[in-house]
Amino acid sequence: MPQGCEFLLPKDKANDFFTVSDLNEDQQAIGKSIREFVEKEVLPNSDRIEAKDLFFIHELMIMLGELGYLGVEVDEEYGGAGLDKVTAAVVAEQIARQGSFACTVLDQTGIGMLPIVYFGTDELKTRYLPKLVSGEYVGAYALTEVGAGSDAAGVKTAAVLTEDGQYFVLDGEKTFVTNGGFADVFTVFAQVPEHGLTAFVVERGYPGVEIGKEEHKIGIVGSSTTTLRLNDVRVPVGNVLGEVGQGFKIALNVLNIGRFKLGAACLGGARQCFEEALEYARERKQFGVPIASFGLIRQKLVEMVAQIFAMEAIVYRTAGLLDDSIKDVEKSDAKAILKAIRSVSAECSIVKVFCSETGGHIADENVQIHGGNGFTKDYAVARHWLDARINRIFEGTNEINRQWLFRMVMENMSKGSLAVELMKEGKRIEEKVMEPIMPDDSDTVVGRLLYQLNGAKEAALLACGTALKKKKKDLENDYNNQQALVGLMSNILMDLYVLDSVLGVLVKCPSEKNELLSRHIFAATLPRIELNAKNVLAICCEGDERRMMLSAVRKLLKYEPENILELDAGIMETF
Repeated sequence: MPQGCEFLLPKDKANDFFTVSDLNEDQQAIGKSIREFVEKEVLPNSDRIEAKDLFFIHELMIMLGELGYLGVEVDEEYGGAGLDKVTAAVVAEQIARQGSFACTVLDQTGIGMLPIVYFGTDELKTRYLPKLVSGEYVGAYALTEVGAGSDAAGVKTAAVLTEDGQYFVLDGEKTFVTNGGFADVFTVFAQVPEHGLTAFVVERGYPGVEIGKEEHKIGIVGSSTTTLRLNDVRVPVGNVLGEVGQGFKIALNVLNIGRFKLGAACLGGARQCFEEALEYARERKQFGVPIASFGLIRQKLVEMVAQIFAMEAIVYRTAGLLDDSIKDVEKSDAKAILKAIRSVSAECSIVKVFCSETGGHIADENVQIHGGNGFTKDYAVARHWLDARINRIFEGTNEINRQWLFRMVMENMSKGSLAVELMKEGKRIEEKVMEPIMPDDSDTVVGRLLYQLNGAKEAALLACGTALKKKKKDLENDYNNQQALVGLMSNILMDLYVLDSVLGVLVKCPSEKNELLSRHIFAATLPRIELNAKNVLAICCEGDERRMMLSAVRKLLKYEPENILELDAGIMETF
């Protein structure tokens, strides 16, 4: 099983990992088939979807089920295809071209179904998965409450075992339940006295289950979002997922998969926005010429395609990591599955945060390129903009995910071979900054970027290592007041993962376009890493020590600014 966070280590060559170029023929065919389905059946019916025609949306789900795309991650014995996370990413990316429908489908195939896939008994899997895979049943995930959103441990819904030991009686209310308006099966989290948070499968038809009104959202308005009330609902003990008291771990680790798939969907949504922006910029004329010929519009288009390149790199790298982490795990061993998924949870959070924020920026730039037209309902542009906004809140807010990824990085850094290697690196870096640093003597673009990446990793390890030493007690005893510091360090770690992934793609798939895009991303990201590293040190150090540490960062982070105009011109020629 691979250990997560290995991207932190400086290397003498780029890391080798799964990229989009490694998609096999079947995966490419699935992507093409899903895209054709969306273009033929979904996009022409966006008005019906946005009007929340749940009967029609259910029909589309059944059509997807017939094509086999609701059961990509479900074993064949339960009606699924038994495929991998890479294929799941392909499906998520292509389905995302209609935000509301994508929300419905991804909830079904992700957090609505995977708790049963990973933690259900054979009986539960046999009873529910074939119907969920076919689309006959719609699934939903019910964790959030009025007083418990990101704080899963704050759930108040109660589950009390009956005297005969045959049922748990559930009482409570859940909010923001995606697919709630037409879901047949809910994964519900409730507190069992003396045991803690526990996950249950609850059917819509159980007495005492009550579906509340639809929420009036500003985006993804065609998806169903309701409350779920549980009034003395008797749930058979056989409907417990995993073990009693294991709900918190189940919730977090299923959300890890959901975060990764959300990132893949953000990638698909970003592609849609870029395609719209490019087409419009080429057709829209001002002052007698297409606006695509204007420097600032070209700059926006180039930035969009570069960011999509980075999103794609980390999405498919993480998909490969997830597949590697669980491929040798016994499917019936829930604890081993939890451990495997947790090992890659930092990368899943990075994908979620980076792709949701980057995808939101791309959707915003799409509106800007469309000008006034982008702010009207005559174009789908405004809908994409509003739909994208929820992605920074879904699956744990980005603020929570920044805290989580830092915590998971710390967990990975404290054990196994990575801990040993990082300790060696820390000592080497401390010695290195005391001596003159050799300049880059690379005669290739890859060599230069690798030199810059290693310098960024060294500066990051120096800054974060210093913070962990200086603020150890504060981080242990007063964590909430240290969230801003943790956020800075998480941003550094996220940027390192992006750069490491982009360079790996360039090495595996060398081309003029990939080289230009990689240089563009490095040029935009390295100054941000430098600034964040310096801010971390400024928080943690004072006086001469601060000056010495800031000087060390400058020595380690050796890079020259790129000629952005030349890069932009070169990238535009590849469109």
